[in-house]
Amino acid sequence: MENSLATAYTRADLRMPKILAKDTPAGCVAKAFPGLPESDRKALQDLALVLRYDGDELIAQENSYASGVYLVCDGLVAIGKYAPQSHEKRVLRFLAPGEWYGLEPFFLRGPPVNLQYARTIVESTLLFFETARFRSFLERRPMGLADLCRWFAREVSMLEFKLTREATESADRNLALLLVALANKYGHQEGDGRVRLELPITRQMMAELLGVSLETLMRMLRRFRERGLIESHRWGFRILSRVRLEEMARTPELYRTIIEQTL
Repeated sequence: MENSLATAYTRADLRMPKILAKDTPAGCVAKAFPGLPESDRKALQDLALVLRYDGDELIAQENSYASGVYLVCDGLVAIGKYAPQSHEKRVLRFLAPGEWYGLEPFFLRGPPVNLQYARTIVESTLLFFETARFRSFLERRPMGLADLCRWFAREVSMLEFKLTREATESADRNLALLLVALANKYGHQEGDGRVRLELPITRQMMAELLGVSLETLMRMLRRFRERGLIESHRWGFRILSRVRLEEMARTPELYRTIIEQTL
């Protein structure tokens, strides 16, 4: 069944990465499964293939055949979807070390099809677990399933918050939240409330994260510069007043923390 489905979905856009030695980093497995004893984490590492990708390289395409799940070890990965009619991209979130791609088709038990695309932002290393082996591993380890449930709970909370906020808040407030979250996670303090924010993502990717066009984002950034909130540079942004951005974002700390964890 899976072999026939594999030929039914387009995989022409995929470039197979170099497969490294089967000696996976223990740190990302520990982040993904904090409830498992070390012996079980070692058993899981033995099941994995270590895959290395260059920056801006496609890992999996939306609607392509899903033969397993991926765990990010280092680097940064963007996942997103294409609009059904216009085929415009929408970045849903970033995956950092210890986070998963491909769990939805794994658990839904329907046709093994990837529900989002995944593409590296910078050079990244991922672990790949083939579906049947990963399922057999989890069936004998309920604490591993509990860890994945906690990960899914955070994902649902984050998506509900983003959907509600985008429907009820202005685009400027959503941009303020994004800049605050990025600054908290990737920024470097410069003193006097200023933060140097060097980003590996493009303006286009920021627009996709916010669900606006690139032209709209550029107008928003111009307004922020005129208000003295930020400076734009080729390397990223300098945030001139984190406090003013936080006041504009108006976000409870719980949700801001969840957003930061998904960037």
